[in-house]
Amino acid sequence: MTTSPASDCSLVFPPHPAWVRIVREVVRALLAAAKRTDLTDTAVVLSSEAVTNAVNACRAGGCDTPVTVLAEWTSLDQLLVLVHDNAPGVPESRRRSASGEDESGRGLTLIEGSADAWGFCAQGGGAGKAMWFTLGAPAPKAEPAWARDTCGECARLGAAQRRAVDSGSKQRAVAATVAMRRHVHDAHPR
Repeated sequence: MTTSPASDCSLVFPPHPAWVRIVREVVRALLAAAKRTDLTDTAVVLSSEAVTNAVNACRAGGCDTPVTVLAEWTSLDQLLVLVHDNAPGVPESRRRSASGEDESGRGLTLIEGSADAWGFCAQGGGAGKAMWFTLGAPAPKAEPAWARDTCGECARLGAAQRRAVDSGSKQRAVAATVAMRRHVHDAHPR
């Protein structure tokens, strides 16, 4: 039985740190509207970490194409958050010492330990990846879905999304983003 409203959202923004705060507030508002405040603290932290990782990867890789964040409710009443960027490389977890004194590198470790499920899909031979996590799962905690071998459809949709963004057509960019979201949701569930 689905109790959450069908309130989904997406954001497309330049890879700038100022957007991390905005994403936190959007996720907070989405959960308040869905009356799922039980997920708020975890969802806000994990969304913030995922977007920070994407922004930092873009800035380090000289990538100025937009970052896309999608948040939606699954048929199992789970919150699915997907963060897509065109920066090179894939996320890597760096286990931290118990002291926790490091200033960076904790984001993926937090996501691994707090999300009900998570994973990523690299885009073919080119740059870019989609990283996702779910919260509020009724099932036991799942193992991360590592897809280090590339997904051809993710590569095709990622290339189409980059072309749409480069064309300057907002309508094409939104359509390409929605297609990517549907594919990741359907083909890489956890």
